[in-house]
Amino acid sequence: MSNELNAQQEIAYQQAKDKYLHYANEGDLRAAMSLFRDLGDYRQSASYAEKCETLLAHMPGCVVRFGSFEGKPIRWRIVDQRGKLRLLLAEEIVTRRCYHRTTLEDATWSDCSLRQWLNKDFLESAFTPSERLKIVPNKLKNLRNRKFYTQGGPDTMDRVHVPGVEEIERYLPEQAQRAGKGWWWLRCPGSNLFSTVAVYDDGSIYENGIHIDYEGGGVRPAVWVLLKV
Repeated sequence: MSNELNAQQEIAYQQAKDKYLHYANEGDLRAAMSLFRDLGDYRQSASYAEKCETLLAHMPGCVVRFGSFEGKPIRWRIVDQRGKLRLLLAEEIVTRRCYHRTTLEDATWSDCSLRQWLNKDFLESAFTPSERLKIVPNKLKNLRNRKFYTQGGPDTMDRVHVPGVEEIERYLPEQAQRAGKGWWWLRCPGSNLFSTVAVYDDGSIYENGIHIDYEGGGVRPAVWVLLKV
């Protein structure tokens, strides 16, 4: 009887692992988690059930807390996934800064002061050392302005960034989804390299751009994080 029970458990265990390792949707993960929980302490069932739970809590559309800035936890919306990687976009404006401190010089994302601040001061102050280890560099394509053809500059490799126009339209396609308390910068030049595209309070995208040295610009950072599953 014991051998028969073990054989049944092993079959269920392998079925659950297969669903976990090759899941295509939320339903597969929930089915795997249920099988692992039914198996109790059989082999690594408890550990796999916990991994399933972590993945389910980090599906696109979920909101999570990660890091803090100026004493306030940062809430992020998961907007994309690649395997065990998740793209987090801050739910709200975390601070207000200029896009670039300028003496009337051109600036694209690659050389703007906002990029430098996000990838150094903000990264170090908003996240603990263990949290920073979860944030992975990502290659960004910095596209030209599609209305005025202003060049977006070279591609960059960043751990923290702000979205581009095409990205925000893909991740938050409805204007109401982009609306909030104040306007915020996007990673795209405006009609010239003294201006940068922004999202207005009502969620509309202002492609003419706002002057890059304007101090009142909101910042909604984005980061790619690696789930430990």
